[in-house]
Amino acid sequence: SSHVWISYSSYSALTPQTPGHVFEVTRTAPSRATWRSLDSPGGVPFPDFPATDIARDSNGDLYVSNDWGVLILANSSVSWVPAGTGLPMVEVAGLTIVPSARVLYAATHGRSAWKLRLP
Repeated sequence: SSHVWISYSSYSALTPQTPGHVFEVTRTAPSRATWRSLDSPGGVPFPDFPATDIARDSNGDLYVSNDWGVLILANSSVSWVPAGTGLPMVEVAGLTIVPSARVLYAATHGRSAWKLRLP
């Protein structure tokens, strides 16, 4: 099966019939796919902020940027938590992982770029 992760950049209050910001889509057959919201995996949920980008590292950890920073859902975790320290509360519009360096770069709105060393 194939997987993709999709971010939705809006508020759940605007789409009450289909809430959510972060989704995992699994292709189970040539013309079939299942969607699963990762907003509330059982622990601390993803806040009702627009999700602006997603990056997945080789460990299976998901990093999601939003209007207030970057959150991580670690592989096998059930809680969204802040990814690293030092990033001010600022909109992050893009994420890039450099696998060979184990580094995540976050492009902010007006506050330059932020660098996080990945475990």
